[in-house]
Amino acid sequence: MKVVLSTPPGRTTELWPPLGLLYVASSCLQRREGSDDIKVIDAFCENLTEAELVSRIGSERPDVLGMNCSTHTFLDTISTLRAVDEAMPETKLVLGGMHATFASEMILRDYPFVDYIVVGEGEESFPRLLNHIDEGTPPSDVPGIGFTDNGQPTVKPDSLIEDLDTLPFPDRSLLPDIDYGYTHENIRLTYGKFTTISSSRGCPFRCSYCSCAAFSKRIWRPRSPENVVDELERIYGDGYECCVFVDDNLTLNRGRMERICELIRERKVKMQFYCEGRVDNTPYSLMRQMKQAGFNVMYFGVESGQKHVLNYYRKMIDVGDSRRAVADAKRAGMIVVTSYIMGAPVETKDDMDKTIDLIRAMRAHGVQINILDCLVGTDIWSELERDGVVGADDWKTNHRIYEYSDNGITRADLEAAVNRGYTAYLDAWKSVEGVKELVKTVITNRTARTVVARNLLNPHVRIKISDGRRFK
Repeated sequence: MKVVLSTPPGRTTELWPPLGLLYVASSCLQRREGSDDIKVIDAFCENLTEAELVSRIGSERPDVLGMNCSTHTFLDTISTLRAVDEAMPETKLVLGGMHATFASEMILRDYPFVDYIVVGEGEESFPRLLNHIDEGTPPSDVPGIGFTDNGQPTVKPDSLIEDLDTLPFPDRSLLPDIDYGYTHENIRLTYGKFTTISSSRGCPFRCSYCSCAAFSKRIWRPRSPENVVDELERIYGDGYECCVFVDDNLTLNRGRMERICELIRERKVKMQFYCEGRVDNTPYSLMRQMKQAGFNVMYFGVESGQKHVLNYYRKMIDVGDSRRAVADAKRAGMIVVTSYIMGAPVETKDDMDKTIDLIRAMRAHGVQINILDCLVGTDIWSELERDGVVGADDWKTNHRIYEYSDNGITRADLEAAVNRGYTAYLDAWKSVEGVKELVKTVITNRTARTVVARNLLNPHVRIKISDGRRFK
């Protein structure tokens, strides 16, 4: 069979390889013994339009087209699949990803040209689905597959892959020639040959704004340290210099993380790593070991400076945890990036000001400030559905909290708070103490040196420093 796996059309500066599609492609090649001709199109990172993507798919004439989608990209994905169906009605269309998982029955009901939905993880279910397409039989025995049976949507419950070490490594040679990396507002933040890696899956926590826990059934599954570093050793040998760990809970098991760091040093894998950690699960001693192994950038979800807002998000942390973790990561020599959310229904303007004060006080090296999204699959979305405030078709697109909340805080209020937050972040560095700390970071952190050196003549850096506004 000829199979094309593709990301949706779009435009982004966060050029991360489609790791999920690579896992599925590699599993197909392994489980179907290389019998398929599989091509990966990363339309999102190539910034392809729908017409360009449909033309590319048309030139391949695949038997099966698989696409993934998020809530943000769902309508663009559906539009592309409709166009492919009109041009190539013989091609079987398969949709997967986070949004497809949580809206599978509704998608099958409203978009009958979608032949199959992959619910949850696809490494085992997608190859089995291809077997049924080969044989012309319904995939009634395949967990995690949705399809239409006698005019009715049928979705088989999915099952998690228990032993992640059994999965083949993602075959990055399937990727198109794209200069992957991350650029924020025209400022390059990664360098060299770039990729991503997943050393574990799942999340045991239950943050109300996040659908990851529901996707993984709140079960955390780690790969063994040896398996993780085997993959790192391979990609290092392939010339990769920079890698983001996309784990939701990389440091959940401290002993495992320490062993990964030990093996990285033993095998002399000299790459630069970016990762995310929880502020209540990253002690200084662990971050120091991670820094010595090449983990130069740590991302923390701080979210708010007020305890009752954190409780609404079910973060199970407090502000003291955040202050301590940021300070310890800096002391370990890491670049620290923190994220915040504005707009919880329980949040007041004074609460948002307290969060802005925290942004200024902690002086992270980078910040990300978002207005609260309401996404299908999250507890927040479920509560909005229960309260009857969402429209019949609202599940098809992303929504911000100001569309539903009646707490008196408007979109303009939230955008102004985000702008003040970014201004406070920049102002915190415009001091003697800030300059001293920045110099120290550049001296002790290789990634910081590289990012600074490569952006010294970047005019966008000067513009950003002089204008901290996000919404204009």
